[in-house]
Amino acid sequence: MMVRIAAVLAALVLMATGCSNRSSGDGLTPGPQHAELVARAALDPCPPSEPSGHVASGLPDVTLPCLGAGPKVRLAGLRGTPTVVNIWGSWCTPCQAEAKYLSTVFDALKPRVRFLGVDTEDSSDSALDFAPHVTPPMRYPSVVDEQKKVLVGLGLISAVPSTVFVDAAGHVVHKSAVAYGSAAQLRRDIERYLGVKS
Repeated sequence: MMVRIAAVLAALVLMATGCSNRSSGDGLTPGPQHAELVARAALDPCPPSEPSGHVASGLPDVTLPCLGAGPKVRLAGLRGTPTVVNIWGSWCTPCQAEAKYLSTVFDALKPRVRFLGVDTEDSSDSALDFAPHVTPPMRYPSVVDEQKKVLVGLGLISAVPSTVFVDAAGHVVHKSAVAYGSAAQLRRDIERYLGVKS
């Protein structure tokens, strides 16, 4: 009887974990085709970040692994360039819709404005598979934040997508918890909050 109960419980656990597309751990659980997905996504490398120092009104002091190529990123150490941080997930329908606007503006404004995606509650393979299917392709770098440390640290809880504007000194100057509906709308906010004209 005890063996049968244990078998039923084990089956239920397997069924529950099989119903989720979200991975556990640090978000980097590469499958056998992970290297191929990284190559196909062709994301820009993650930016270097300062190893120490923290701005009181800045991004949360968390270090996250790069989704594609490049070093881990300490968010609190992103300074020197105005930055747009977009919190997204491949499973998020509004994120899917706004990704093309972020890609368009990123292509137009780099290197004057740094873009960094924060892929949250997602498997790295799903996120990498999504990036090249955006038109134009999503090339801005992303880090993996499976445990929503950035959302929680910014007081956004579970508002995905969210876009955060960070000035060159590292201060968060604006947070938006709604999806962008056009590239022009995003450009206006970049000019308004970061002072960078298109």
